[in-house]
Amino acid sequence: MERNFGETVAVPDRPAAELPRRILPGTTVGGEVGTFSVDFVLWNADKTESRSLNGLVDTGASYSLAPASILEELGVIREQTVRFVMANGARSDMSIGWVTMELTGQTRNVYIVFGPENAGVLLGAMALESFGVAADAKHRRLIPAELTL
Repeated sequence: MERNFGETVAVPDRPAAELPRRILPGTTVGGEVGTFSVDFVLWNADKTESRSLNGLVDTGASYSLAPASILEELGVIREQTVRFVMANGARSDMSIGWVTMELTGQTRNVYIVFGPENAGVLLGAMALESFGVAADAKHRRLIPAELTL
């Protein structure tokens, strides 16, 4: 049977608690709130230089962030300036660029923010989505997620 995009699909007549739960990339699962760190590698464009980092998984942040000096050492190009809303509500204009990231044994190109030198390293939701993983804060790990179209 061929389906059209936008077509309404019937939901089984069962309570929501009985329906299977999807684990979506870039989300935090299990109802637990918490933070944890993971190791990953950033590579320059021609993959001749890399930097191993440990970053805080933050599914509340859209983008990943690293100090500008690290990204500049790798030769990451500032593509554009974007206005961000910080956790405290302040707004700040910062540069973003593409970087090659290695995480969970996979390699993807992701956007990253050129952060201030005193900033920590963050791994945001967009990078997690790119790798098809979700954050399991209770067990302090990344878990495979279901990719959807």
